[in-house]
Amino acid sequence: MWQRSKPYLLIAPATGAMLLLFVGGLWEGVLQSLGYRPLVGQSRLTLQFYETLLSSADFWRSLGLTLRVSILSTLAGGVLGLMISVCLVMLAGAGPFKHSRFWRHVFQLPLLIPHFVAAYLAVVMMIQTGWIPRLMFALGFLDQPADFPVLVQDRFGWGIVLTYAWKEAPFIAWMLYPVLYRTQEKWWEVARVFGSGRWAYFREILLPLLLPAWMTASFIVFAFTFSAFEVPYLLGVTYPQMLPVWSFEMYTGGDLTKRPAALAVNVLLAGMAVFFGWLAHRTGRRFGLLEGGRWE
Repeated sequence: MWQRSKPYLLIAPATGAMLLLFVGGLWEGVLQSLGYRPLVGQSRLTLQFYETLLSSADFWRSLGLTLRVSILSTLAGGVLGLMISVCLVMLAGAGPFKHSRFWRHVFQLPLLIPHFVAAYLAVVMMIQTGWIPRLMFALGFLDQPADFPVLVQDRFGWGIVLTYAWKEAPFIAWMLYPVLYRTQEKWWEVARVFGSGRWAYFREILLPLLLPAWMTASFIVFAFTFSAFEVPYLLGVTYPQMLPVWSFEMYTGGDLTKRPAALAVNVLLAGMAVFFGWLAHRTGRRFGLLEGGRWE
């Protein structure tokens, strides 16, 4: 009995600390978003801050920007990730699964870079005095670096979209790779025997196999980009701001009366993240990607 329970007892302190910090912090945020702040004499629960938030034009502008950036980032990252995974298995060597280790490491590189560092690299590369404009100017593609499109702190959010697409595409690619690996080389050989070309092989065999995993990975990426903070904080404009940045600015702005509204935004973001995480889980179970709660 002791031997079986020993591993659980050993991890109990760390697990308890994580549950206390995460669940306790989340519960405290929910209570404060409902106006419960005994330290300042407010102990009555109310939905006033949610009602004020939902009636605010600033909230809907921020929500629109957040949805636009998240959807475009997910689509761009999903398409790029699909292209990476398919290229690795179909456009190398004699068979679709004989790609080199070098290219695998190249495509894994963005996974090792934190999002804050990725946002800083985007600033260095894409700002109008950055590396890319100066390189294009040196090669004669631009009359001057200032002619380069504004991609950093632009109102549409293209810089954020491009950064997320570059950062999340390898994640989606490596979510798709196990599905491709399970098809094995003989699928490609059988398709060739029946006269199938590469496009027909992709359309008739690979795409139906990849679509469930692609949808699951896309839900995860959307949930993350919808609630992430670092990239839009560095690359976004001051107005309108994406919801995570807007919430941060309200909470740290010094006006204590705005903190419940800031926490209400965080509660809504957490709810959306949980919803899309649930969709990812349901999609995985629906198509047999998850069995017994784990990836197969």
